[in-house]
Amino acid sequence: MDKTVIIQPESGLLYDWKAIAANPGEHHEPKMDLVAYKALYINKIAQARACGQEPVLVSLPIMDENRFFAFITRGMSMQERKNLLYWLGGKIERLRNIHALYNLSLFRLASTQCVHIIDITSPMLASAHYEQLLEQDGVTLSDEGQALMDNELASLISRFGLLAS
Repeated sequence: MDKTVIIQPESGLLYDWKAIAANPGEHHEPKMDLVAYKALYINKIAQARACGQEPVLVSLPIMDENRFFAFITRGMSMQERKNLLYWLGGKIERLRNIHALYNLSLFRLASTQCVHIIDITSPMLASAHYEQLLEQDGVTLSDEGQALMDNELASLISRFGLLAS
């Protein structure tokens, strides 16, 4: 049986937040747009397969946009925070939408590339206390969130007979 390689997700919320806060009226691109994001994963999947491994993607965790906003604006002045909020269209929720867009691209990619995906998003959304599954930055899994991901991985291995490496 092939060895399974888990391909951990990378956030799509990589922007130069200071530059945005300094010039919120300008157009700002993420450090990795969706095209590059998909290409990164297609490359990782191809590399795993070339090594005789079975790639498995992991979905992005949900995000707590309020904690994330507080995290990316730490050390910023009140005006810079207002500028960043202006760039977000006055809605912190836009951070969650951007995050969701990248997460959806992972699910689509798993489908088109015929690879399994560990869905940690759904059980996190189902949790009454999802905030406990995240670190203070609002996007990184806490120990409890990591345990949830490990459970989902174990379930996937059990269901599909995958062998973790």
